[in-house]
Amino acid sequence: MKFEFYLPVEVLFGEGSVERVGEVAKRFGYRAIVITGRKSTKENGALERVIESLRKNGAEEVIVFDQVEPNPTDKTVNKASEIVVKEKVDYIVGLGGGSALDSAKAVSIVSSNEGYAWDYVNYPEGPRLIAFLNRPVICIPTTAGTGSEVNRYSVLSNPIRKEKLVISHSLNYPKVAIIDPTLTLSMSPRLTAITGIDALMHCLEALTNKVENPFAEELAIRAIKLIKEWLPVAVSEPENLRARTYMSYSAMLAGIAIDKKRVALIHGMEHPVSAHYPQVAHGEGLAALAPAVTDFNYKGNPDKYALFAELMGYEPKPHKAVIALQDFLERVGLRLSLKELGVEREKIERLTEDVYMLSRSLFDINPVEPDLESVKRLYELAYEGF
Repeated sequence: MKFEFYLPVEVLFGEGSVERVGEVAKRFGYRAIVITGRKSTKENGALERVIESLRKNGAEEVIVFDQVEPNPTDKTVNKASEIVVKEKVDYIVGLGGGSALDSAKAVSIVSSNEGYAWDYVNYPEGPRLIAFLNRPVICIPTTAGTGSEVNRYSVLSNPIRKEKLVISHSLNYPKVAIIDPTLTLSMSPRLTAITGIDALMHCLEALTNKVENPFAEELAIRAIKLIKEWLPVAVSEPENLRARTYMSYSAMLAGIAIDKKRVALIHGMEHPVSAHYPQVAHGEGLAALAPAVTDFNYKGNPDKYALFAELMGYEPKPHKAVIALQDFLERVGLRLSLKELGVEREKIERLTEDVYMLSRSLFDINPVEPDLESVKRLYELAYEGF
């Protein structure tokens, strides 16, 4: 058995932990910027609570950057980074879903080094620039899915190039993750399902890909059990705090699991979809692709897919993983096709090319190594609904 584990993130988990943000932040300086989305954190009161806690604990200036969109763009990160540099900000607070947290971490890198956001994303050949410095980041998730609060990834879209890529660097970890499940109570059932399925896909791909890390696999196994039990409850009973707590915990475990084991072809095929169709939520794209890709993958790692099926309450046989996934997606209202999400059939060729050009580094860790023809066929199956 061999594995490596590195996670330089302080985690504060529990009800009411958001009130501690000011106490935590004062060690990092006096000038803060809160990076968040356009509406939800204002509507649910999270933004006001964070600002109040920061000011009560000595923050001299708190700037709010509230322009982060779903599937955040490099342009947004560059804009926020300019403000950080101009206003001499000491530390960054990311508040919101994965888009806000990913953006906050990326702003830390871009504002502390030369160049622009797209210089730091990982093409298969590597990024154009390497980061050497960063600013402290505190991540406070208000959804339960991405796990961005505990990992080194920032997923960014480039609307001009129609590309979606990842910043992945040891300096991209937040300093602190404050995970308060009460902040997720305002999520709609649909958003709860979308973010929860993202966490489940993190677990599935971390469990089954070829990267060796048994420690991370244990985290994925625990998270699968919890998601299977508690995501349907959180969807049907949005105010059930116990369900929200277990989903926040599961998302955190899954975020650590992919930090150590990466993802695989489901994510590799989804990123071009939401790059070309930014109205498609990441979790929706994953839900549309996962059954077909799992059917393609399970022969490459039958033991782990049999385990996944068993964890989901099915007979421990590899092909049952596909049925388990289909049934669970149906249960949370996300049994989708790419066609339903607005993807055009004529775009499949381009999506296939993008997977090769941008995500081929995932091919050799996928349970079954794909070629272009198989990727195209999987898109066609997912287009109709598998």
